Amino acid sequence: MEIAYPSALLTFLLYISILVAVSVYSARAMARTKLEKYVDEFYTAGRGLGALIIAFMIAAGLCSAGTFLGGPGLLWQLGLGWGMVVMAQVFMNFYVLGEFGKKIGIIARRINARSFVDILRYRYENNNIIVIGTVLAMLIFLSAYASAQFVGGARLIETITGFPYSWGLLLYAGIVIVYTTFGGLRGAAMAILVQGIVMTVATIILMIFGISHAGGIEEMFHTMAARSPDFIAPTGSAHLSLAYIASLWVVFGLVISALPHGIMGAMVYKSTKALKRAIIIGGALVILWSFGLTLLCGIAGTTINPELEVLDHNLPFLAFESLPPAFAGLVLAGIGGAIQSTVGMMLIVISGALVNDVYKRYIKPEAAPATMKMVTGVTTGIIGIIVFAIAFTAPPALETIIIFAIGGLASAFFFPLLGLYWPRANQYGAVVSMCGGMAFYIISKQFVPSLTLGMDPIVMSLLLSGALMVGVSKMTPKPSKEVLNVFWGRYPKEG
Repeated sequence: MEIAYPSALLTFLLYISILVAVSVYSARAMARTKLEKYVDEFYTAGRGLGALIIAFMIAAGLCSAGTFLGGPGLLWQLGLGWGMVVMAQVFMNFYVLGEFGKKIGIIARRINARSFVDILRYRYENNNIIVIGTVLAMLIFLSAYASAQFVGGARLIETITGFPYSWGLLLYAGIVIVYTTFGGLRGAAMAILVQGIVMTVATIILMIFGISHAGGIEEMFHTMAARSPDFIAPTGSAHLSLAYIASLWVVFGLVISALPHGIMGAMVYKSTKALKRAIIIGGALVILWSFGLTLLCGIAGTTINPELEVLDHNLPFLAFESLPPAFAGLVLAGIGGAIQSTVGMMLIVISGALVNDVYKRYIKPEAAPATMKMVTGVTTGIIGIIVFAIAFTAPPALETIIIFAIGGLASAFFFPLLGLYWPRANQYGAVVSMCGGMAFYIISKQFVPSLTLGMDPIVMSLLLSGALMVGVSKMTPKPSKEVLNVFWGRYPKEG
């Protein structure tokens, strides 16, 4: 089979070889870890990650294929109305670290939390429904989210090589599964550092050459206005309602702070100083990626490619049409890095929930350190393979899956996480808030869309979830003094 762009493929393979080296180094480092500390090191990396890695971990982990592939694809289809939506995410590092970061970092150290589930489990007094509901929500929504990332990576390989989609998926997914399974969070963090640097360089390169190839910013807008005046309207060529656009700002703005793989960064930062720096660095990075790649490069790609069979090919085609193939390979390696960093974090989060909060808690509480080490690696690998298998369905537009997954996770977790700041919130309120919000989201999204009143289902789901949390918590007993002392350091006097 003839390779479409040989030099681009060589550049991409060079990037992959660097990640292989990271995988080998991380695996050796984990192999030297003492058995009794292995699981904690695998999921928390010693809680000593610095500002740059935390910034990349949250920014790249939450931007992912949606920003770099799905977003430009939907911009091509929907117009600048989608561009307005994308800009809601530019402060995602502040959303995560500002809303929950310091509190979760302190509590995670107090209770030695290894997973997202640990935080909610301890806050809501070991309630089994909270534990099971959290794990199920992550299996449903986070697995779908992760599979969309694998699809994005396979699309890149498909574009570079001309190989079948399944070949690209196998090559792309394999490396992520390996460095995550054998290197744990530290391996994922080291990979994220490499990926973050490459994707930032790639963004700058494609902005300069892609926009220039399209004739400059002014010319791009003139071209699109002449071709389709509605494209540059605030509601876009699809005439998205302002209510719907506003509801998507809730998705990509406010509630993105409740995603488990983003919260993971808040559990493992080294110090408050590192946390504050990560907010600033991450903010700058996401503004560059969102405004530069999704918006400006998305418009440039739309300008020079009026016909697209696969929406997610918008940026890859722009790269090959505006850059020499070797540099285009570097750009696509950067895009691929963003996607890989997201998947790595998701696999760690799902694995942590299953190993720490299902296997260790319900199946074999007395498991020896050697057994836990084996279960940790096997579980992470199996999850990666399952997500890989799901990705074979190859959906036509990644962003629709990502929006569904973000909404589902937020409908389950946003208000239970806000319970970290409200002493009166209790396990009963959290249970009905989580179950009610998630059930309403699924029903209104998939079966009764009229319940959403023209908005994304997340808005009505949050209103219901919040009302249930407050109402049920007020009508049922207060949390125990032990929990209140751990989370607030004293027994609060207010009711």
